[in-house]
Order: sequence, then structure tokens, then C-alpha cells
Amino acid sequence: MYAIEEINNSTELLPNITLGYRIHDACTSEAMALTSTLSLLSEEETPALNYICQPDQKLVAFVGHLLSSVTYSIAEITQLYGYPQISYGALDPMFNDRIHFPSVYRTVPNEYSQFRVIIKLLKHFGWTWVGIITSDDDSNRQASEELRKEMEKNGICVDFLKAISSSPDLREKRAVEAVETIKNSSVRVIILYCRASSLFVFLGFQTSHQISERVFICSVALNIVTELGFNKLLYSMNGSFLISLPKQDIQGLNNFFSHRLMTDMNKNIFVNRFLMLNIGYSYGQSGGVINSSRLNYDMIKEHLLQEETITHRIKHTIYMAVYALAHALDKMQLSREFLEMSSKEKISKMRLKLNYYLKNIHLKMASGEEFFFTEDGNIPGKFDILNWVIDKNGAVNRIHVGRFLPNTDQLIINETAIAWGPYFGKTPTSVCMEPCSSGHRRAHQNGRPPCCFDCIPCSEGEISNYTDVERCEGCAEDQWPNPAKDQCIKRVIDFLSYGDLLGYILSGCASVFIVLTAAVFLVFIKHRRTPIVRANNQNISYILLMALLMSFLCSFIFIGQPTGVTCMLRQTTFVFVFSVAISSILGKTIMVLIAFKATKIEKIFRMLGGINISVGVVFICSFGEFVLCVIWLILNPPHVESDNKTVPGRTILQCNEGSIISFYLAVSYIGVLSLISFAVAFIARKLPDRFNEAQHITFSMLVFCSVWASFIPTYLSTKGKHMVAVEIFAIQASAAGLLMCIFTPKCYIILLKPELNVKGKPTAKIQSHMENHTPHC
Repeated sequence: MYAIEEINNSTELLPNITLGYRIHDACTSEAMALTSTLSLLSEEETPALNYICQPDQKLVAFVGHLLSSVTYSIAEITQLYGYPQISYGALDPMFNDRIHFPSVYRTVPNEYSQFRVIIKLLKHFGWTWVGIITSDDDSNRQASEELRKEMEKNGICVDFLKAISSSPDLREKRAVEAVETIKNSSVRVIILYCRASSLFVFLGFQTSHQISERVFICSVALNIVTELGFNKLLYSMNGSFLISLPKQDIQGLNNFFSHRLMTDMNKNIFVNRFLMLNIGYSYGQSGGVINSSRLNYDMIKEHLLQEETITHRIKHTIYMAVYALAHALDKMQLSREFLEMSSKEKISKMRLKLNYYLKNIHLKMASGEEFFFTEDGNIPGKFDILNWVIDKNGAVNRIHVGRFLPNTDQLIINETAIAWGPYFGKTPTSVCMEPCSSGHRRAHQNGRPPCCFDCIPCSEGEISNYTDVERCEGCAEDQWPNPAKDQCIKRVIDFLSYGDLLGYILSGCASVFIVLTAAVFLVFIKHRRTPIVRANNQNISYILLMALLMSFLCSFIFIGQPTGVTCMLRQTTFVFVFSVAISSILGKTIMVLIAFKATKIEKIFRMLGGINISVGVVFICSFGEFVLCVIWLILNPPHVESDNKTVPGRTILQCNEGSIISFYLAVSYIGVLSLISFAVAFIARKLPDRFNEAQHITFSMLVFCSVWASFIPTYLSTKGKHMVAVEIFAIQASAAGLLMCIFTPKCYIILLKPELNVKGKPTAKIQSHMENHTPHC
């Protein structure tokens, strides 16, 4: 009424045109709405179906209704005839269907647009574990299911969705079930997406006080709850939130009610009925007061002022619906095409033209905000966030604490203005599980929503420097997680160094054996003219001692940080030096056999020019190992590599042997020489033992073969610097075995038993042996 009178008094909007109106109160009844719609179409109090009883029809559009169900009933008729219809409260998304409802518009947002607000509100406070209470009807159930899907897409889990039945037989049972579900759930935030009647059923039972430790988020449909005098039921919702349509002041509306209409209330049936319902006063036709008290003007004014402060949210949507029609009519009547039409053409095409201008309407409000209809026929989803605060007197205060701006998709919350319920001393939390700390990741619990998870430590090599992460991140190749697994640190470079205990012991042992070998060498040089030195192939003994000395020196190539040069030298030098040592032993053993048994072989070597048999054996056998090493270095030489996987948190610098086949061939070559030397020495062990070292060689080769037989499985089962240490130990043990077993008896005679180190006749044993093996002519 106020909007139409304001438009009719305007000189800018629809000049020289007066808007008329007919108001029918359908309450919340769909049947009454249908009757009123048909009455308006036929322009008769008693509707005549499918007939227009007045020759000059003036009806151009419908405004209404507040409820979606009633709006739908009206639209089923209006859309048949193409009448524009503007609802000021229908939120149901079914009206987005522009095929079935091409001329239905709404000055409220689409119901689904509040989903974004609810989700942003939940995410703002970190509430990821919620429940939903809805009404047991198709519209609310469908909307609740859609809301659940949207929340799950945004990482919010719904523990339960309970519907309150509208059936008298089931509503109490369903309400009790909902309350019990809430009591048994860890959910602290509940979304009320239901009708007001379902909410009152839900809160009306004595058990409802048991769910007070919850925060409720109410949908737009529950805006009307605090205006209906049910405040006593809302105590359990103290501190909750309400998604509301934006509050917009309508200038002059309060003055219109409290002054102008008061002077003419006996003629205005709407004001008369409003006063009767809200205050208890009514005017009769003669101006008398029906009830016993005289109408108090001040009381009426006070009530209207209170009504002004409570809300203008629905009033404003009605106001904008009327103004949208007025602006569309204004643009239509100014168009040249419309002006050139005849009266009959205007009547027949007015609805179609009006619908066109409503679709394209674009207004600027007094507040500076723009007003227009979207493609779905509703306005953009701008909402206010209200905080319900119930004082000791039971009065419900709706405090504005935030707003949602659709243009920027931004939710603005003033947390300092929020008054939480008495059960919460601070902002409540609602999560299925507390967020995982840094260094941990979430592991989903089988059979439960994604928000329910276990926190497990990150795997080796991974970190999480944020809380509540789905997966941990791996560190770079040269990095490793710290003990807390919340940041990556540099890996420790690991190799067998002189500072390690193993390196210290092995280098010390190598040094001792080097000194001993050098001492034996010096003893042999000093006593080189004695019978025991000369009788045991003096030159080969020198070669063997040099090879053993080089073997001990090889240990130092294995200790320390690997480089390209040391990696190429360590294995090749070791196998070649050992091949020389084993070849020398083989040469010494062969010479013993030749001396006692092979007189024919000796004659052959004399005929070839006096070739030294033992030197020839050493050269030939060691040359074979030399060829293998050269081929190895040419085709696939050893090189430095970093191993980040063997030992967690460490980078092991080691030598990659390049061709593992070449390595094992070289070692196998030494093994074959060792076995041959052992076999030859074993055959010669029973020869006369005056300066005969065959027995010593047999025992030394037994030690050598035992060491290297145990080396291979141990070498293959160790990694990193321990593998290097095992090889060094095998080198030193086998070389020390040769040194001790072969040269200790000789040094004992030279240094401690010099009386035995003299040249004499062969003993009876030697003489007998030679007589038995001397060929006769």
C-alpha cells in the first residue's frame, strides 16, 4: 500500500498513470490462494473459471506469495496466461525452471544461494563436523541433500541428517529420535534447514534442554521465528546464528503507519485488522471501539515503532517487488512500439512486453546498491548473519554480526560482536578429530566420513610443516626430515673416514703390518747371503714382501672420502697386488717340486737358456690379472656415487664398481691362483723339510682361502662404510696370514736360531729321498 501510494505521488515514475491494486489474504492456504487468483483473473468475487467478466481488464501482474508452496499454486494459473508474478519470499529453487515458470520473479535470492553462506560460515570458524535437521517434505529434504553434497565438496562432513515429520502420528517419535541422535553425537554445530513448525516440534519436548551445548545455524526460512512469541522454546538456541535477508530501511514507512493511516483507520480494513490481531483494538463502521478500552494512540504508535525496529526484511522485499513492476511499466509505456499500439493490442501484448522489461530491469537503490533479476528470475544472494541472544527476561535480540557479499564472494564476520551461548566460554569447536600436528598426516578411518581420521607420523623421507594435511611431502635428494618431521635438513655425508672408530682401527692395523713387513724385508736384505734366505728363492721372497707391503698400503686408498681417482685405483690395485703375491707363492712352491721331482723339466729350462721358472710363473700369472684390470678400466671403470636409501638420513658416498662382472672376475682370478697354490703346496708338504717352506705355504694358503671364502657373503650382506671395512679387513687378514705363516719361521731361525742357518750336507732323509727318485740309466 505504501509503495503504491508513493509511486502514484511521484512525478518521475509513471507520470499521469495511477496504479491500482486488489489485495487478497491467502494466509498460508494453497486453496485460498487458488480461489483468490481465479477471482482476480475473472474480476468477480465469485470466480468464473476461464472467464474474464469485465470487458476492460486492468490486471497486469501478481505480487506474492511469501511461501514457496503458495507461490507455486498461484504460478500454476498465472503462467498459463503469461502474467508476470513477483514473489517476495519464495526461496524454492524449482522456480529457476524458466520453461515452466517463464514469468515468475523473486525479490529474494535462490534458496541454494544460502548454501554458500552456510559453508563459508562453517569454514570461517573451522567447523567441519555438523548435523542437519530438516522437515519431512520434498522441498526441504531435497535442499538438505544438496546442502550435504556441497558441504562434502568443501571438506565438511555431515554426521547425521534427521527429518522432523509433519504427521501428528510420527512427529513426536521423529523429534525424540533427532534429540537422541544429537545427544550421542560429538557434533557441536547443527544446521536447521526446516520449517518453523518443524523447529517448534523439535524444541517442544522436555528432552530439548539436553542439547543446549550446541550452536545452531538457521536458514532464511526461520527468519519469522523470533517474531511469533515462541521465545521460551528458544533458550537452547541461545548464541546461535540466523542466515537472514539484508535489512533495508524504507524511508517514511513508519510515519505512514503511525500518522497518515491513523487518521483514516476507520476506512481502512487492513489497518483495522492489523490492530485487532496485534493490539486487540478494532473500529466499527460508525467509528466506535468494539472492546471496552478506548484506542490509545500512543500505544499504537509505540507498537508500530517496535515493529519498525524488529525487521523490515520481508517488508523491503515486498516494497521492491512493487517498485520493480512500476519501473518495468514505466519503461514499457515510454517505448515507441508500445505508444504506436492500439488499445486492444496494448491489452493483449502488455503481459509479454512487461515480462521482457522485468527480465532486463536494472535499478539503483537509494542505498547505492544495484537491483536486478538474474537469469533464474531472482536477485543475487546477499545475506546478513544474525546472532540470537536471549536475555534473562526471555527477549530474543538479533545482533547483526556479519554479511555475505555475492559480488566478491566474501563473508565478513565481526567476531567481537558475537555472544556465544552460556555453555561456551570461547568460540566452540566442532570437528570429528582434532587436526593433526605438523609431522603427521591424516589416515581415513574405514567406514566413517572423511573428517574422521587417525593422525599417523609421516613416512621416512617425508615431512609436513603444516597442520592437518592429507599427505606428507618428500624431501629433496640431499635432505632428510628432522626428528619432528616438520622440516627438511641436510643429510649427513657418510663414508669410512679416519675419524671413525673403524677407520681408526683399520688404519692403525695397516700401519703396524706395514712396519712389520718392512722389518722382515730389512732382515732378509741384511741376511741375504745366509743359506735360509738363498735356499728359499731370494728374489721371489723380495717380490712377495713387496706385494704384501703394497697390500697393506692399499688399505689407505679405501679409507677417506671417495674420489674419482681413488675409486678407480682401490679395487684394481688391490687385485693386481694380490695376484702378484699369490703368483709369487705359486712360483716358490713350483720351484720346490722341481727341485725334488722334476729333473726332466729342469733340463728343458736349461736348454731354453736358463730361464728362471719362478719368475716366469709370477710374470705370466700376474699379467693375466693386469689384462683383466685394463679391460675393466676401459669398458666400465669404477666411479663415485651417492646412496640416499640405505641408511635413513645419511648420504653414503661410495664407489660404484662400474662393472660388477669385472670385479668378480678379478677376485675369482685370485681365488683360482690361490686354489692352485694350495694344491701344489699340499703336494709338496711331505718333501724333506730342511729349509723347505711347502708346509708353511700350505698353511698360509689355507688361511688365505678361509678369509676370502668368508669375505664374499659378508661383503654382499653389508652396505655403506661397513662394506668397505669388511673388504679392508679381508685384505689385511689375508696379507697378514701370508706374512706370518711364511716369514715368521724364517725370521725365527735368522734372529733367534742362527746356528741352524748354516750350509751343510743333506740330511739322511733328504739323501734317501733323492736316491729313491733319481733315475737310473
